[in-house]
Amino acid sequence: MDHWDDDFLLHESRLRVPGWATAGLDLVLIQKGGSDRHYYRVSAHGPYDGPPSTILMVYTDRRADNLSFFAATEVIGLTGARVPEIFHHDPVRKLAWLEDLGRQDLWDWRADDAMRLPLYRSALRQVARLHGFRWEDIPPHLQEQMQPPFDEKLYAWEQDYFFNEFARRFSAAGEDRLGIIRAQEEFAALRRTLASLPRSPVHRDFQSQNIIVRDGHTWMIDYQGLRPGRPEYDIASLLYDPYVNLTPAEREELSDYYFSLRTDDAIECSPHLLAMCACQRLMQALGAYGKLGVGDGKKSFLRHIPPAVANLRAVIAQSGLLPSLHEVLELRPDALTESA
Repeated sequence: MDHWDDDFLLHESRLRVPGWATAGLDLVLIQKGGSDRHYYRVSAHGPYDGPPSTILMVYTDRRADNLSFFAATEVIGLTGARVPEIFHHDPVRKLAWLEDLGRQDLWDWRADDAMRLPLYRSALRQVARLHGFRWEDIPPHLQEQMQPPFDEKLYAWEQDYFFNEFARRFSAAGEDRLGIIRAQEEFAALRRTLASLPRSPVHRDFQSQNIIVRDGHTWMIDYQGLRPGRPEYDIASLLYDPYVNLTPAEREELSDYYFSLRTDDAIECSPHLLAMCACQRLMQALGAYGKLGVGDGKKSFLRHIPPAVANLRAVIAQSGLLPSLHEVLELRPDALTESA
């Protein structure tokens, strides 16, 4: 990543954001997430005629999906779902000024008993717009800029990520035993089945911290991983999100609500497919927490492992899927404290 100094970023912001030519500006780094992108909040004061603030994204080309963000914004806009406006994109310097949707995400509302479920329903309505949009209706030049579709290879990569980055580090099962388990047919069958099903556009990381709440409405962010996939993958990402402790009753109510939104669409969704996608998504999430928490030294991600394990245990117990995971999810004593 190019390390631009603050004065340069402020100078560029004054030039690139409409109405900011004469504004005084302040720049604050927003510390959040596990990506290689940096986000700043740039606030205006004094004489200006433009937005009161913007989000400045500084990105790299080390990840292919970083550039996909801009085409994905157009795609989601076509569906009618809410996304931030892009005021200016400088692809040479890898800078972009985005609409500031505010400081609260869905995670911030997790303890509000009155608003939590209405906001989750709002988020489900937004993502249902995306899922109901046919991939074939996306202009070809935008399709070309999206990420590769969910296929058997990608599902296999997520499962390997789980075993390599999580199970190898934390499971009580030894390495030889883990090798035997990961070769079980049940994992191959899961990825074959999911890869064989019809696909729609999906967010890929549709969880509480990637949904902004403004004026009682929800907006999607961090959707650069948009690609063809199963809609239940996004729903599993939200309803089994380890960051928020939803009850089983809340999950059932919200999944039923989502299914009621999709009755007229060509792609049929079902609770069983939701369970399959929840297994797949939670394995991917646990792999990410192991990689970020230990491999990248971002220890704060380790605290999400226990709720993710609990959620995955609940899914496999209720659905009967992937019985071999019960053994993998037995963690070594003090495994998490040793890594912290």
